[in-house]
Amino acid sequence: MYRFWLGYHRRPVPRLTATLAFALFAACGIALWIQDHTGALPLGLFNAGRETYARLSDAAAAAVLLGIALCAAQLVRGRALRGAGWLPGALAAAVLLELAVGALDCGLVSRSPEARLGGPYWERPGVAGRWVFLKKGTAAMGFRSPEPYTPRADRPRLLFLGDSYVEGSGSDFPCNYPQVVEAELSRRLGRPVQVMSAGVAGYGPVDAANLLDLLVAEGWEFDAVVYHLFPENDFSDNLPRTERRVVAGINFRFPQSRFLRAFHPLNTRTFRYAVFVGTAASLSVPEHNMAVRIEGSCREEPEPLREVSPDLRALVERRFEANHGMERRIAKGEVRAALERMRARANERGVPFVVVVFPERIRVDPDLQRRLPLPSWARDLDHLTTWVGRELPGVPVVDLTGALEGESGWYRTKDTHLSDAGNVRAGRAAAERLAEWCVVGGGDCPTAAE
Repeated sequence: MYRFWLGYHRRPVPRLTATLAFALFAACGIALWIQDHTGALPLGLFNAGRETYARLSDAAAAAVLLGIALCAAQLVRGRALRGAGWLPGALAAAVLLELAVGALDCGLVSRSPEARLGGPYWERPGVAGRWVFLKKGTAAMGFRSPEPYTPRADRPRLLFLGDSYVEGSGSDFPCNYPQVVEAELSRRLGRPVQVMSAGVAGYGPVDAANLLDLLVAEGWEFDAVVYHLFPENDFSDNLPRTERRVVAGINFRFPQSRFLRAFHPLNTRTFRYAVFVGTAASLSVPEHNMAVRIEGSCREEPEPLREVSPDLRALVERRFEANHGMERRIAKGEVRAALERMRARANERGVPFVVVVFPERIRVDPDLQRRLPLPSWARDLDHLTTWVGRELPGVPVVDLTGALEGESGWYRTKDTHLSDAGNVRAGRAAAERLAEWCVVGGGDCPTAAE
C-alpha cells in the first residue's frame, strides 16, 4: 500500500486539470472578498443571522485559500501532493451536485405553482428581466381570495399591493383586511367594488413593483393602485444591489452581480438548500406564526397582551434596531425607487396611486411598550410612518396609526401581525378614507398635506 501511494504521488499532475481547479478556487476567493469584505453589498444579504453568516464565510474563505495553495503547489511541482490527489475530483463532484440541485429545483420545486416540494413560493419571469415570486396555489396568481380574480372585473376594482398585511392574517375572509375594505367600501359608496388582494407574505416594495409591472404587461385592469407600506420590515426587505429569487420554495436574497452569484460558495443552490433544511428544523414561534395562517372562525374580540414571549421579544427588538438603531441600516433608496415606479405605472394607466401605512406594533401597542421598554436613544418613532409624505410629495397617504394605537388586542399575541379584530378595525378605517377620497370613480385624491 505504501508503494502504491508513493507511486501515485509521484505521478505527473494533468496541467489543464490543475489549472482549472486553481482558477475555480481563485474565482471563489475573489467573490468571497468582494461580497463580504468590500462595499459591494452595503447592507449584506441577510437581516438575521449575520454573525452565523460571517463565520460560515470565514470558514469558506479558509477552505478556498487552502485549495488555492494546494493547487498552486501542484502546478509548481508538476506532481500531486501527498493527500491532495482527491482535490480535482471533489471539485468536479461539487460542480455536478450544484448542477443537479439547480435542475431539480427549477424543474420540480421553485418554478411550478402547484409543486408540493419545498417551501410555499414559486417564481416566474417578469418584466425587464425581473423575476416575480408568488405563493403556490391553484387560485389565479396564488393570491388569497374567496373567489378567483380575472384580468377584467365586472365592477370597479382597487388593486391592493403589499406583504402579509395585505394577504391578510384574518382567520376567515369576513375578518381579513382586504375583504373588510371591500365590504365597507361597497357599503359606503353604495355600489359594488372589488378589492383585488395581490398581497404576498414576504414582499418588499420592490417585489410589489415587479408584480405590478407583470400585471400591467399581462393586461390586468384596475381603477386604482393602493400600496401598503409596513415600516417594521419594508425598509429592510429589499436591500441595495440584491434581488430576491426562489430556491427550495423559499425567497432568498442574492447579489445582482452574476459573478458573485456564480462563484461565491454561499450563493450556491446547494448551500441555500442546506439553509432551508436547517431553518425548517429550527423555526421559531413568531416565524412559524408568520408562515402559517390560522384558519377557522373569526374571533373579533381583542386579546390583550399578557406577556411577551422570548421569540416575540427577539423579533421586535431585531426589527426595531434595524429601523431605529444608531446605524439605521435601512434601504430607503430602494423603497423610494419602488414607490416611484408604482406611481409611474398608475399614472400611465390614468388611475390614482395611494399609499396605506401600517404602523410598527411597538409604536402603537401600549402593553408591548410597558413590557418591552424602548432604548434610551429612541426618539422619533413616527419618522418611518411619515416618511412617504416627506419623500414623495403629492402621493395620497392613509395612515392607520390612529386606528390601531392604544390597544394590544389589535395584534396577535405571538407575533406582530393583526388579529381578527385588528384586521376588521384597520379595514374599516382604510375604507373610510378611501371612500372620502373618491378613489374609485375618477375623483381626485387629496395629498398627504391636504
